[in-house]
Amino acid sequence: MYGREFGEQELNFEASGGLMHASLVMRDKETDSYWSIMTEDAMAGELEGTPLNKLSIGSKTQWKDWKERHPETLVLSINGEEHAENNPYDNYFSSPEGFRGAMASDERLPTKEPIYAFQIAGKAFAVPYSKFVGGATFEVSGKALFLYRAEGAELFASTLAFQAIESGFEQRDGAWVHVGTGATFDPGQRHFTNSVRSVVPFSGFDTFWFNWSMTHPTAEILGGS
Repeated sequence: MYGREFGEQELNFEASGGLMHASLVMRDKETDSYWSIMTEDAMAGELEGTPLNKLSIGSKTQWKDWKERHPETLVLSINGEEHAENNPYDNYFSSPEGFRGAMASDERLPTKEPIYAFQIAGKAFAVPYSKFVGGATFEVSGKALFLYRAEGAELFASTLAFQAIESGFEQRDGAWVHVGTGATFDPGQRHFTNSVRSVVPFSGFDTFWFNWSMTHPTAEILGGS
């Protein structure tokens, strides 16, 4: 998720109609700049080179799970009609190929391998989902990170990602703990309990290997511990 404020401007984003390596490129109405989450900045226009304003919040989930957590949620509809047709993305997600047949030229991972992707100090990293089912900790460029996906989680579910402000993370008696404070990760609550700001959300996003590797051919693949 990204903020809309850049200096004293508040930008309004919309789909540009263009793609970069099969990934959506956005355009803002105020400066006519073009933005990509794969590069995490403005690719062209008045604000070219300006980093996206990353926010460490947001949740990608399925309606059934959201409804369970927030039963009073209202749904925006057109003329009060519900649209329950088949998901047009079902074939795409089940195919080994990328959008419109795109294939990863970097064969370190399969084209459609789902990954958690992020950048630190301009260096790109990728972590396959399989490396942090049930939780895993990573030491990356001096940062202690914790990534979590539940066993059997749907592809649509968001990865939970956290950074320790100091010390790191470890497993104790089957639970993930922040070493400095003893704060424990609660999968049901989706956060570390009693972390007292020693554990904060970390910015990255879920995507496929072909999207990320085509934009970042030198991306490092992490294995976790």
